[in-house]
Amino acid sequence: KTAKMNEQEVAVQINQMVQFIRKEAEEKANEIKAAAQEEYTIQKQTLVEAEKAKIRKEYERKRSQIDTKKAIESSTQLNTARLKVLQAQQDAIDQAIENARSFLPQVCQNAAEYKKLILELLVQAIKRFGSKSTLKVRCLQRDSGVVTECIEPARAQYQSATSTPAPAVTVDMAAPLAGSMGGVIVATSDGKIICDNTLDARLAIVAKQALPELRKVLFPETQNLIKV
Repeated sequence: KTAKMNEQEVAVQINQMVQFIRKEAEEKANEIKAAAQEEYTIQKQTLVEAEKAKIRKEYERKRSQIDTKKAIESSTQLNTARLKVLQAQQDAIDQAIENARSFLPQVCQNAAEYKKLILELLVQAIKRFGSKSTLKVRCLQRDSGVVTECIEPARAQYQSATSTPAPAVTVDMAAPLAGSMGGVIVATSDGKIICDNTLDARLAIVAKQALPELRKVLFPETQNLIKV
């Protein structure tokens, strides 16, 4: 009977040990499973975040490309519009200058006024040279008479203004101007120094100097709209 009791006790103890080992094993397995699940969740979250970041980066890249493309297109359209406006303005200015050029022949029709103008142009040109210069004046063949008449008065004005002897001045009959509206070209006898005081040259100078003011007059509404 005692032996049977011992066997039963041993069996109970063995069973308890088995249960304990099984419980320990289950707990350990659960710990490993939980750790594995946690590691899986972390890795999954890391991969998900990495993929999200990749998608966001790609989205930003494409959006940046679209924004850049839109900005380029907008800038191109704006520049095209500006160029069209500026070209239209330039055409209008060229037309205004051409209208002024067409008025020049009328200046020559008034003999008294034209002679006064020739005198002023001669004085202005002669003042650009030294008193010891020898000058030749080119003009239209039709103007040779009035230019000749103005030479001595021009020299007198030069001498009065500078208090020095006036340079020698003659009309160059051998080389009359062609294709000019009027006025004079004064040059040294060797032709190295030239002063172009033709009406065409004076108009070009005036047009260049008056260009900013001319733009304001012709296009006041675009002064702040178009800037280049």
